[in-house]
Amino acid sequence: MTKKTKIDKLDYYIIERYGDLDKKSRINIKKAMLSYGNNYWWESKDSRELAMYQVFEKILLTDFSTFHEGLEKLLDRPVWSHELGLNMDGIRNEARLAIERIKEGLGGISEENRETKILQSIKMLEDYCKKTGKQFFKVELTKEDSDRNSDGIDTSGYDGYLN
Repeated sequence: MTKKTKIDKLDYYIIERYGDLDKKSRINIKKAMLSYGNNYWWESKDSRELAMYQVFEKILLTDFSTFHEGLEKLLDRPVWSHELGLNMDGIRNEARLAIERIKEGLGGISEENRETKILQSIKMLEDYCKKTGKQFFKVELTKEDSDRNSDGIDTSGYDGYLN
């Protein structure tokens, strides 16, 4: 593939993905893409693979929902959007460890570690709300009250939005 063909392919992806952008933004996106050489990871259909790269990339090169889904698969736990704003360095460190575990053929994190990370995330949001004067509404459920299965997935059919 010639450099011109490569750049044409990237230009096409940028236009298709981002629409009409100013020249500086297009150049920044293209620079980010070119830094990966022939690795077009942003075209992968595997959301976990996308997350392995996107988590370390400052420019979002895939859609957020695909990245978010892959990040949860990579970290083997729920990841809330506030963590991406308040603790991106922590998420990246956790991703590095997860990638190492994958390379070594190890499974996901332990149930105890998963629960610890979830509780840390909730505490982080609670602390942020206290610090900024925002309201924080917390509901404590016992295992018996919860409709979540052993993977933490809500099986009640309730989507979490107010009806």
